[in-house]
Amino acid sequence: MRNALIALLTLAMMLVTASSHAEVPTNDKNWEKAVDSDGIEIHTRNLEDSRIDAFRAQTVLDAPLEAVIAVMANPKSCTEWVHQCAHAENLADGSFRDRYAYSINDMPWPVSDRDYVLHIKAHTGESRDHIIIEMESVEGRVEKKDDYVRMPNSSTVYEFFREGEDRTRIVWYQHATPGGSLPNWLVNRLATDIPYESLQTLNNVVQKERYQGHKLVFDDEGRITGIVPGVNTGEEG
Repeated sequence: MRNALIALLTLAMMLVTASSHAEVPTNDKNWEKAVDSDGIEIHTRNLEDSRIDAFRAQTVLDAPLEAVIAVMANPKSCTEWVHQCAHAENLADGSFRDRYAYSINDMPWPVSDRDYVLHIKAHTGESRDHIIIEMESVEGRVEKKDDYVRMPNSSTVYEFFREGEDRTRIVWYQHATPGGSLPNWLVNRLATDIPYESLQTLNNVVQKERYQGHKLVFDDEGRITGIVPGVNTGEEG
């Protein structure tokens, strides 16, 4: 029952309307702590132009920054750690720093499965030890399919900070305004479950062998341009 509620919440958070969409307040300090357990902290806050709370989730992962970015650069990793992600792929003609991806979320009956297209941008933050990935849903690029309901707008920001040689702090911001008939109090109460369970799973995924030994690539101005596998990985992340 609890998994079904979380799945419905995932759907609700992704069913957003352009008219009421609000950007994630990453620079705002008015967050209220909702969860502090197993090394994971989740804060929520109200937005003036939305009935639904935004969330900020953070934890320290037991893997180096390179391994974490290798996971994020691999679209197929979505099915490994993101709740309800059934399929993900990069679209053509993109780069690590600016690309588009297509994903499908497997929803429980009788809810229709959802698909969406994301515009993904990666850039260096305050230093080479601080990487930021931003994701915004967009229209077009993939033809709509009868089997799926195309999700409109959502906003996600991931920030990654190197914490020594073998640990990485992740801060995950997200906001969406749900459609449908789920009551706001239920969405806001359960919103903490999605990042909590996903971050727990992510900490296991980043330690897998195929994500180890990668190297971040930067241009002459210190801007991240990509990630390449080490000699022992056998594949690019």
